[in-house]
Amino acid sequence: MVDDVHRPSATATGAAHAFHEELDRENERLWSVIFDLPFIREIATGGLDEARFRYFVEEDILYLDAFSRALTRAAGWAEDAATRQFLLQRATGILREEVGPHTERARIMRIDVARLQEREPGPVTVAYIDHMLRVVEAGPLGDAIAAVLPCYWVYRRVGERLAAKPPDHPLYRDWILTYDSKEFAEATDRQIALLDRLAAASTEAGRQRMRRWFRRSLRYEWMFWDQAYSGLSWPVR
Repeated sequence: MVDDVHRPSATATGAAHAFHEELDRENERLWSVIFDLPFIREIATGGLDEARFRYFVEEDILYLDAFSRALTRAAGWAEDAATRQFLLQRATGILREEVGPHTERARIMRIDVARLQEREPGPVTVAYIDHMLRVVEAGPLGDAIAAVLPCYWVYRRVGERLAAKPPDHPLYRDWILTYDSKEFAEATDRQIALLDRLAAASTEAGRQRMRRWFRRSLRYEWMFWDQAYSGLSWPVR
């Protein structure tokens, strides 16, 4: 079961029973198995094989580029200037706050980022990106935010959880602390508040779609870390 300390509070939206709380309860089992992934458990102790972390960093660099593009496209569905500005700021923020540190990790691990960007991403990475971009392109904004929110929310929870006792391994410690920052927490809270606002204004059919896209993205988050741990690649090169 997910610890209460890691649950976003309703105060982020001012709602007693906000939509994100429903999503949290409905996906409690999925949250639990994410926290129990070998990748997460071993990075917490510093014992993760660096080859697995290297594969993760490579795939995450490719994924985050697409994630930034998804936020940019999602901004086009916003009906007010403030929401558009927020999403565009987050699109550039991803490149600064997440891709930037990954680039430094790539340098330390001697990953050729230019060459990396020329190759095809792994199968889970492709599937996750395709799902996210398809939902964002189809709209409306509520669907788009439901599809991108797990990327924020999962990393925030994992960061908070592991930062309580970070490992000595410098690469893993740095990665964990990236997601335990005040800035990342605030960005996540704003995405959650936006989701709640859009869900409240949506129809029941719209909220059901939002539930579906959120859960699918949450599943892909599990699969993304599992891909790195197992070294999953395309069956025929």
